[in-house]
Amino acid sequence: MSVLTLPPDLGQFVQEQVAAGRYQTEQELVVDAVRVLRELQARQQQFHEDVRLGMEQLGRGEFIEYDDAGLRGLFDELRLRVENRRAQGR
Repeated sequence: MSVLTLPPDLGQFVQEQVAAGRYQTEQELVVDAVRVLRELQARQQQFHEDVRLGMEQLGRGEFIEYDDAGLRGLFDELRLRVENRRAQGR
């Protein structure tokens, strides 16, 4: 692994995290931070893909419009599904 030089404020943060016992070494923190960044970027990429797909579906007219009563009914149905899954231990 190459040697990293961090700006003073970030270097201090890293040292504080190690001193507090959250990480055993500075390298451990950096590895964890890179993993988190990779996961964040993957989630962002998936989000953008989901938005793109949703926009395509809207363009094709593949959507359902709800009024207030319809939304209440939908939320009630979803709430019941969640309660049933919890009752079944899933």
